Amino acid sequence: MSRRAMLLSAVLAVLMAVAIPVSALAPPPEQLPDGDTRPVIASAELLQPQSHNALLAADLRIEADDNDGILRYEYRWTQNVAGEILTTGVEDPTVSYTSVLPDTPYSLDVRAVDVHGWESEWQTAWTGTTPSPPVIVVAGDSIASGYTRQWFTGSATCRDDDYSYGSTVRDAVAAALPAAWSPRYVNIAFPGAGVSSVLNGGSDSCSDPHPSQVDDIARYTDQTTWNIVVMTAGINSTNWVDVVKALTKDTAFSLTDAGDKLVCEEAVTEHWNLAARRNDITARTAEVVEAIGTRTNASVFWTSYFSIDGSTLAPGWSPIGPECADEMDYALGELHGAIQAGLDPDVTWVDVENVSVSTQMWAGWPHPNPEGHRAIGLAIAEAIVAEEY
Repeated sequence: MSRRAMLLSAVLAVLMAVAIPVSALAPPPEQLPDGDTRPVIASAELLQPQSHNALLAADLRIEADDNDGILRYEYRWTQNVAGEILTTGVEDPTVSYTSVLPDTPYSLDVRAVDVHGWESEWQTAWTGTTPSPPVIVVAGDSIASGYTRQWFTGSATCRDDDYSYGSTVRDAVAAALPAAWSPRYVNIAFPGAGVSSVLNGGSDSCSDPHPSQVDDIARYTDQTTWNIVVMTAGINSTNWVDVVKALTKDTAFSLTDAGDKLVCEEAVTEHWNLAARRNDITARTAEVVEAIGTRTNASVFWTSYFSIDGSTLAPGWSPIGPECADEMDYALGELHGAIQAGLDPDVTWVDVENVSVSTQMWAGWPHPNPEGHRAIGLAIAEAIVAEEY
């Protein structure tokens, strides 16, 4: 063959190769009976738990395609053998860990199903060790810490994990989860803590020093699992304790319900310094929420205070009687408004203002007694389960 003929043959070969479509070089797609094609998953990834996730749920990040549209995703956990096939939606797909054990090796396979029911091949989205059980951290002031004191001449217990409503939260949440996923509970609250103390630490009424509760939250939470932070804080950022102490004396000498009501009104409107403290409470609350969100993946549940009118300090004596209900409702509303103004929309507000909370008597008044703590804890757990599981 002449040199010219060889050159012409080579040029024609290149032109023919360029003219051949890529589809002609690739294997033809599988032709299904209805002329459809199977969905194809390009990539799939299981993400670590985030603050917006339900307890024992995590996000799937999937890229998939189908000519007629994908109807749902299916997934299965595998440990030596493939497990039950479970489903999740196309928008914001998630997986549930309820059918597997914590701290255990598994792999996760996913597939896409199109509108005609045709399935893609299974694809492994993740292989590794499942997270540890969730963590519940209770923070804030004496309401959260489980403060108790019986006699005015005796010493107080400034933190009691089992007495606190936190133990009820732990038990009630555990009852809603598979037994293996029972949460771990830590209480870092201390009496006297205001919102600034949550940020910076301080000393409690037992004269014990405490570090920043935000630092403790970051230390006790686990970024690889689900974390719940329950907070009761704000009232100690005002002079409310002094106002209530004065009220117990003033109502004792007013002798009439009308006199008690007037004393309560003056206490709330003239002696309480919330108006001067409002902006600072809101700003410090926002700082706490931002710090927790920046340093952890925790879901935050901020708990309100409860009404103390009608509660008894001693048998037969209520220093703030039901005649002061309107004034106490107003006070709580104003305080709660200042706190809520600093909360991020992702924070869940747990309102226990109208929950019947029984209190300790004598030196422990008006802190919750065991029944009161249980009532608060059940309200919080109900909010957690409704939001998270």
